[in-house]
Amino acid sequence: MRFQLIFAFATLVALGTTTNLHAQGDEGFSRKVRSETQGNERSRQSSLIVMEVDMKPLRLIWVDTLNPQSGQLEPQMYIYLCYRAINRPMATPSIREAEPQNLADPEPSPPYFIPEFTLVTEDTPDKRAVTDQVLPHVQEAINQKERRKFKNSITIVGPVPPATDEQANDQNALYGVAIFPGIDPAVDRFTVYMSGFSNGYRTVQGPNGETILERKTIKQEFWRPGDQFDPESPEFRFQGDPQWIYRPDAPLIEE
Repeated sequence: MRFQLIFAFATLVALGTTTNLHAQGDEGFSRKVRSETQGNERSRQSSLIVMEVDMKPLRLIWVDTLNPQSGQLEPQMYIYLCYRAINRPMATPSIREAEPQNLADPEPSPPYFIPEFTLVTEDTPDKRAVTDQVLPHVQEAINQKERRKFKNSITIVGPVPPATDEQANDQNALYGVAIFPGIDPAVDRFTVYMSGFSNGYRTVQGPNGETILERKTIKQEFWRPGDQFDPESPEFRFQGDPQWIYRPDAPLIEE
């Protein structure tokens, strides 16, 4: 009986250690966006790339920032999103449902990774859209807090890494951070749109007959029960699962 108890205890300790190591190993990237495509997407675009993306929860950070009017350093609040992107192999369609078409400019070869982020406030009278900003002093503070060197949306730009199988884990992964300034601290609900993680696109007809280009984009909603977090370093929760959607880009000019 004693041997059985010791064995059971050792098993629990081993399982707990494994779980703890796994939790530490993911570095807080708690939401995965799978590299998902439809057959007609792969048929329509032979060079299609859809990256796998891991995200940390949306977080706040206060950083001393120079006030241009007073010339003094003042604490400013920033919202940021850390991510890890990996290029995964795409399945080749067996039957071509449509020939590839490109009504916009030809895609660069090799394709480039150029991420863009837009944060939209959802619980304000007027939904406000805020784009990611490159702020080196905030980026440095985030890197110190997160204990990793994340690149901003300019320094991370470059050729898409080679496709990497899942067995290779995070080999060839790209680590980046999006920073959103000037957000009302009272706002508790956001939607973040992330483009550039796929070169997928489609064209649709607009209400006035114009051709509109839509980009394959990640959509993720966040929310915060404000009084349950440290106001100095709150964290927003994921609301629902991430989605791959097509979102309008700039309309194309008909010749």
